[in-house]
Amino acid sequence: MKKEIKEKMNKILYYYKNKLSKIRIGKANTEMLDDITVEYYKNQVPLYHLSSIEVINSKTILIKPWEKNKLSVIEKSIIKSNLGIIPINKGKLLKLVIPSLTEERRKEIIKSNNLKLEKAKISLRNIRKAYNKKIMKEFTEKDLIEKYKNEVHEATKESIYKIEKIFENKNKEILKI
Repeated sequence: MKKEIKEKMNKILYYYKNKLSKIRIGKANTEMLDDITVEYYKNQVPLYHLSSIEVINSKTILIKPWEKNKLSVIEKSIIKSNLGIIPINKGKLLKLVIPSLTEERRKEIIKSNNLKLEKAKISLRNIRKAYNKKIMKEFTEKDLIEKYKNEVHEATKESIYKIEKIFENKNKEILKI
C-alpha cells in the first residue's frame, strides 16, 4: 500500500514540476513550447512534431519546420498561445526572442505558482484522505489502522515537503533573473 501511495504522490510531484518548468521566466527554454499545438491536415499536432526547436542562447529559440509551408501556421499558433512572445519570421525559420521579465510580471508568476502549489497540496491531501478511508474499511485492528495511517501521513508530509522545495527553487530562479 505504501508503494502505491508514493507512486500516486510522485505523479502529482512530476505534474507540478512539469507545470512550473513551462513557465516563461525570461530565459530561453524549449519546454515552454511543449503545450503549443499546430493545425496539421485538420488535426492538432504538438509543435515539436513538426519542427526542430533549439535554444541558441539564453534569450533566443529557433524553430525550423520540417515542411516550409507550415511556417505561417506555426507562427500563428505561437501568437495565439499565451506565451506573450511574437515570433520573428526569417523565411525558413522562426526566431523567438524571450523578453526579460518586469518586476510586476515576476510577482504575478509567483502568485500563480502559489495557486498551483496549493492545488498540488490539496491533491496530495485528497490521496491521504482516500487511503485513510480505505484503511478504515479494510482493517479492524486499531494497531494496524494506526500503523497504516501513520505511513500515509508520513508519505503525505514527505511529498508536501518536496513540492514546497520545488516551489521555493522556482521562485528563487524567477527572482534571480
